Amino acid sequence: MKRTHVQEFVPLALVCGLALSCMNLFAQQVTPQNRVPVGHPVPSWSQPRSIPNGPLPQAVSPIIDPLVSVTIGKSIEGVDFNGSNCGCLPPDTNAAVGGNFIAEAVNFDFRVWDKTTGNLLLDEPLSTLYGASSGGDPYVIYDDIVGRWYVTAFDSSDAGLFIGVSNDGSPLDGFVTYDLTNVGGFPDYQKIGYNRDAIVISYNDFGSGGGNAAILAIDKTALLSGHLVTYNSVPKAQFRAMPPAQMHGSVPGDPMWFVSTDGSDSGGTIMRVTKMTNVLSNSPTFTYTSLPVKQYQNATTADQPGGPGSVTVFPNTTTTQVQYRNGHLLTAMASSLKKDHFTYPKGLFYQINVASGTPTLLKQGTIDPGKGVAVQMVSIDENAKHKLGLTWIESSNTEYLSMWVGSTTKVARVDVAPGGGFFFDSFRLGDYSSTVLDPADGLTFWSANEYIGSDGSSDIWRTHIASFTLK
Repeated sequence: MKRTHVQEFVPLALVCGLALSCMNLFAQQVTPQNRVPVGHPVPSWSQPRSIPNGPLPQAVSPIIDPLVSVTIGKSIEGVDFNGSNCGCLPPDTNAAVGGNFIAEAVNFDFRVWDKTTGNLLLDEPLSTLYGASSGGDPYVIYDDIVGRWYVTAFDSSDAGLFIGVSNDGSPLDGFVTYDLTNVGGFPDYQKIGYNRDAIVISYNDFGSGGGNAAILAIDKTALLSGHLVTYNSVPKAQFRAMPPAQMHGSVPGDPMWFVSTDGSDSGGTIMRVTKMTNVLSNSPTFTYTSLPVKQYQNATTADQPGGPGSVTVFPNTTTTQVQYRNGHLLTAMASSLKKDHFTYPKGLFYQINVASGTPTLLKQGTIDPGKGVAVQMVSIDENAKHKLGLTWIESSNTEYLSMWVGSTTKVARVDVAPGGGFFFDSFRLGDYSSTVLDPADGLTFWSANEYIGSDGSSDIWRTHIASFTLK
């Protein structure tokens, strides 16, 4: 979703307010029209910043169980607010791993690190990568089938998307850029996946589709030969998120899979699994499977030291990343549950078997560190030993917004980027996080997420990248 530039939001809020014409979710260095959610309050950061009433309590360090089975490898400080080449809120935190490289794309910035040493190898704005200005909202993935990197973002007009395709397996060797102009006029919240035959981008079509999801499929063989061949299609109505899977190990002729909530991000009891066949066509076949799950609902409350209820829970109940491993689909989201009276967001994750072609729910679970702890920005992947690795942000009245990684058991969790300060600009937490598996060994997870540092009033958000293995 489009970022909001700090200096620009106040006039935007005054223009849009509660007007019904303001149907899209966010704005970023663009004309302030159609970019604010209907009925959404003016962000706190459009008001003068002030310290909460009374002294801030001392944040309590999270307790790590001595039986923790998570081993942390590299821990890398990622792009922060001051270095994002944007001055935008909030971050689009995501990263990918391939070869000996880690790449992160956040707002208007793209960085690459050496996977072994953690040394920074490249730091450049998206305008350099694409050779033209970009509206942001970037996403980076590594296609381990063909050994290429893809970086997508809004193009210069925000009416289309850029896709950068690396020249080879190194993100340091440059990208060939294509401007995808046939994506509806304002393709918001784009997510990218792939199978053996296609690169697939889902997006919210605010140009002609009322914000519902639309699909762009790109012929991968043609693209890697220097020719752009695309196909457009529209699935059953789905708002905000219908992310395609990154289909590791896919073979020719495989379908494309998607996992989302059932049409709405307000809540429900169904996870929708969508199978797309005849992918390279303007008339693919979509098959929908509704999987009953525990009731989930948009959460209402998240705390931080010195500010009960002062951390936004927007957005939640939204899947943002889907991985395909070993015949399984993996996805996660933040949402609240009945046992907590639908109050605090928790980390909900799902493992779905599609090996037979008919989806069945293998596992659903919850990341719940305890009463009053909010869990947000969750992502998940599965390693070669069928163990699940996740990242999330958590906060409570004793813990500032912190980045955690771990597995699905309460003892298997580590605070890799402890929060150090108050989250002042709480109008929206972020858009997503990412967890990916290192294709070099099939065992090491790499996660990227957000946290708040001690200088959160000036360096408003930070991101972090960590690798970890599970015993």
